[in-house]
Amino acid sequence: MRFLPCKEIRAILQPTFYPCFAFKGNCESMRWLPQVGHVPRGFLGATGKRNEVELVLIVAEPGNPYSATPGEHYGTEHFRPGSSPEELLRGVCRFTYTCFRDHTDPFHANVRSILDACWPKLSFDERLRHTWITESVLCSAKGGAGTNVPAIVERTCGEDYLKQQLELFPKATIAALGGKAQARLRRLGVKRPFLCCGSVAPPGCWQPKVRHSWRQICRAVHATKYR
Repeated sequence: MRFLPCKEIRAILQPTFYPCFAFKGNCESMRWLPQVGHVPRGFLGATGKRNEVELVLIVAEPGNPYSATPGEHYGTEHFRPGSSPEELLRGVCRFTYTCFRDHTDPFHANVRSILDACWPKLSFDERLRHTWITESVLCSAKGGAGTNVPAIVERTCGEDYLKQQLELFPKATIAALGGKAQARLRRLGVKRPFLCCGSVAPPGCWQPKVRHSWRQICRAVHATKYR
């Protein structure tokens, strides 16, 4: 089991656990409360070499931390208070890995179904070598799930973190899952083409047309010449 991303991704994301400098500036409306699960989170994959990544899945932002056992309690159950950025990053990736591995909720199960379709003969761990799953905004807003994220937060997180992540995988297929992720990529001025697919989270994910939209991801991955 390998749940940490490649060193290049770690170098981009680890500064968010100092915590990110923007919490005292443009992103003061976002939450940094490790003891109740509010840290940059939700990303997973790229567990081999970065040139192995064939697919980048981008979703909106983290929802509410999981409160059910074992729950997300960074600094208590998973970490000591005052954990280093390296320890926080490791713990977040470990928790996210478990959620996707165990199909914790429909969101995770739907992403797994996309990966299953792209690489039907590979194990879950092998599929993670070829996939990078990330958020267009890495933190959750103070109002919880469903709260509008300020434009300045979208821009700051996108410029400082999302664009850097995408630059690591110049040949990968990019799929934006849901309207929020798609709009943010456009506002960031991302020039690379990306697939616009339906959300993998409820309630939108239950619509047949949304589930049908995920099929284009599989077709794009299979058509990639450098595989």
